[in-house]
Amino acid sequence: MRAAAGVAFALLATAASAAGASGLVPIPAGPYTPFQKVKAAYSAEAAPLAPRVLAAFGLDEEPVTNAEFLAFVTAHPEWRRSAIKTLFADGRYLRRWKADLDFGGAARAGQPVTNVSWFAAEAYCKARGLRLPTTAQWEYALADAGRGQDQVRARSLEWFAVPNGADPGAVGGPANGFGVRDMVGLVWEWTWDFDAFAMTAESRDPNGKDGAAVCGGAAAGVADASDYPAFMRYAMRASLKAPYTADTLGFRCAGGAP
Repeated sequence: MRAAAGVAFALLATAASAAGASGLVPIPAGPYTPFQKVKAAYSAEAAPLAPRVLAAFGLDEEPVTNAEFLAFVTAHPEWRRSAIKTLFADGRYLRRWKADLDFGGAARAGQPVTNVSWFAAEAYCKARGLRLPTTAQWEYALADAGRGQDQVRARSLEWFAVPNGADPGAVGGPANGFGVRDMVGLVWEWTWDFDAFAMTAESRDPNGKDGAAVCGGAAAGVADASDYPAFMRYAMRASLKAPYTADTLGFRCAGGAP
């Protein structure tokens, strides 16, 4: 019975992965204003919040699911829970899975995979010929050319207010104007440059302007000081290190120039 279930899950995962490989949603080029200014290592001043044009790119329609990640670890055994090196993931890696090749039942197949490190997420995307989206690309896709942003903020705040459940819900929420789904309300998501805003106490001047560049640290130097959900997203990512995993942290892949 268990062997048959494992074969069924593997077949489901393979089909889901094949669909995902060709299922990138095309995101058109357009103007993007960074939420927070960043102080470059070679500069004494933070870069101004000036709009810039992002090149067109592709983005997974939904977060990567347990079924899709099962297909990956089946083909790449070095990324299985029992084999992964501690350098690449902490002790909570895939902790909700029952075994290396068992994510715990058919009901979990369509749920976002969580407890995956940045290294594992990037390896999965690379195996598809893709990569993780940059923070700018992720935020741009969520901004959706200004469409439905009141609803996005309301959904984000609603999600923040609810304690974490045993599992996230399944993917498949309503699509935004670009055609992407579930960017808020299910899981946080890794980005390629997740630590671009992370700064330690030793690396910043508490009396200088660097303090404004710390995610969630201050409202000064941000594009919209009232955008609490954006503060939360940046604060979450700034708290991470590449081997970290979390019950509410997943990812999706992107294609095109970073």
